[in-house]
Formats: sequence, C-alpha cells, structure tokens
Amino acid sequence: MTKKLLFVILSLVLTNCLFFTPAQAPAAEKTVILVGAINSMTGVEAMVGNEHRWAYEQAVKDINAKGGVYVKELGKKLPMKLIVADDQSTPAGTTAAAEKLIKLEKVDFLLGSVDTPLNINGSAVAEKYKKVYVTTTFFPEMFDSLKLSWVADSFFSIAELAGSAAACLDPIPAAQRPKNFCILVEDNADGQGFGGGAKATLEKYKYHLALMESYTPGSKDFSSSILKMKNAKVDAIITLCSSTDGMTFIRQMKEANFAPKYIWGARGFWPIEFGEALGKDANYIVSDGHWAEALGAPGSKELGDKYRAKFGATKYSVTIGNFYSLVQALVQAIEKAGSLDST
Repeated sequence: MTKKLLFVILSLVLTNCLFFTPAQAPAAEKTVILVGAINSMTGVEAMVGNEHRWAYEQAVKDINAKGGVYVKELGKKLPMKLIVADDQSTPAGTTAAAEKLIKLEKVDFLLGSVDTPLNINGSAVAEKYKKVYVTTTFFPEMFDSLKLSWVADSFFSIAELAGSAAACLDPIPAAQRPKNFCILVEDNADGQGFGGGAKATLEKYKYHLALMESYTPGSKDFSSSILKMKNAKVDAIITLCSSTDGMTFIRQMKEANFAPKYIWGARGFWPIEFGEALGKDANYIVSDGHWAEALGAPGSKELGDKYRAKFGATKYSVTIGNFYSLVQALVQAIEKAGSLDST
C-alpha cells in the first residue's frame, strides 16, 4: 500500500477504542460515499433487523442533512448513500449479502449485522476483499480471537452482558430470589459463548445452575426443553435467542403451565414488537439493552423522538443509539484520516 489510514473508532455507547484501515476508493472521482449495510430484513432476526436498519438509515440521513462527510484530500464534503442487503438471518445469507455489496454494489465501507454468527461471516468476506467492516453486537471475546485486520467492533463483553442478568436480582431480598437457573441458548457461536459466560456469572453470584440447554435456531417445538426445566425445578431462565424463537418458547411455556419466577432474555427480547406480539404473556419478562435515551447522551432524545415519529408515540428502543453511533464513528474516522484512499 502507498498509503495506509489508521484511525480511531470512538464508541458513543461504550468506552472502547478500536483501530482499523479504510477501504479502497478512487478519491479523485468520488461524488458519493457508498456504505453497504448487512441487515436481517427477513428470517428469525427480522424484528431486531427492523430497528437496526432504521438506525443506519436515520444516521445517514442526519449526516447528509449537515452536508455530508468532509474529505480533506478532496477539499469538500461528500454525501453518503446507504445500500442495504438482506442476510436472511443466516450466516450463509450474510456471506452472500457481503459479497453482493462488495462485488456488485462496489461499496466503500460495510456496516455489520445483528449477532455474532452473522458478523463472523460478514467479517470473513470483509477480510477477503480488504473492506472496512464496522459493527456492534459481536461479542468481543470472539472478535478478538479471530485476529481481524479490517473489522472494528464495539460491544459488551459476554461477562458484562451475562452479569447484568444476575446483578439485577440484587435488590430482591435473598429469601425471595429464584434458586434454580436454566441457561437456554442457541446451538451456535453466539449461544456457546454466551452460555459459558452465563454459567460463570451464576457461579460468581452463587446461584445454582440446574440445567444448561441448547436448541437449533428456528425451532418450532420447545416442549422437550420445557419438560426438562420442569423436572429440574427451574424457577429462573437466562436466554439468548432470536425474537421469533423467543416468542415461540414463551408461548409454549405458558401453554404448558410453566411459570418460572424470572425470565431474562438477550437480543430477541430487544424489539418493542416482541412484547407487543406476546401481549400479557410478556409481563414480568426482563430484557437487556445497549442504549437508553434516558441516560441523556447528546442527541439521544432527538433520536428517540425521530424513532417515535416513525413507529408510534409509545415506542422506545434499547438498541437504535448503538447502531446509529456506528455511522457517526465511521464519519469521524474518515474525517480524521482526511482521505478515502487505501491503495
């Protein structure tokens, strides 16, 4: 390379600093910065994907409303254009989406998808073609192990995420807390990683792990798992699942008259549509989150207002700020580098 750009991704949600080099683009002829977004438009992650896609779109719209991205070596601002490709909520679909964005759409940069298995495949394509890939919802333990050169990630560690599932029980008097936990996770990289972290968390907080259960994503029948939970006298569940799988599990659990004291879910429980679809069956279910406008970060209320203007006055999101910030971080990086050239 005649020039290598090294810049800092400043996470607006976390305190991590990440370094990477941007993708190839003929700067002298550039009139627009093409940003490819890998998104779960269909499949089991479509509910999360809806918020994910909206946040990317809104961020690009807001950047362009301010004149675009200043590229010092061109001496001018360029608008951004977002091109979205459906990963179909599958690793194979993510590979195809990334290949399409790079080879057919000729994007300059990539924005990642909504979970670790999808981002693993997206990252592999980014590494193959030396395209910058900026993402979140990619567990850093797995991200670090891959030794990636073209990918930047900003997300909670497994220990931090799983730890919140146990820590939020602290205000409850000890005698009233659940005693027997089940960890229910997908049988994939996300589930295996999270499951290990959740197990360590329960040991740390001195809770009893009564059952460790995995399932195939997209499962339609959880009756066997529910029976195991009943037999193990499970009264608390920590789960990592998609929205579709989570709704199926909760409904079948209610049908089986199984009512543990405590249910905590990651990822699939994020979208407000998850609770709305379940109705009263969602009462007392706890979800993690990775953004809250109530924390008062600059621009958070304005972003929340735009979200409610689009989706309804009662809608609140625990994700959009994180996804939105990836576009902001990419813009900061380009402007800090002063160039789009990585050749």
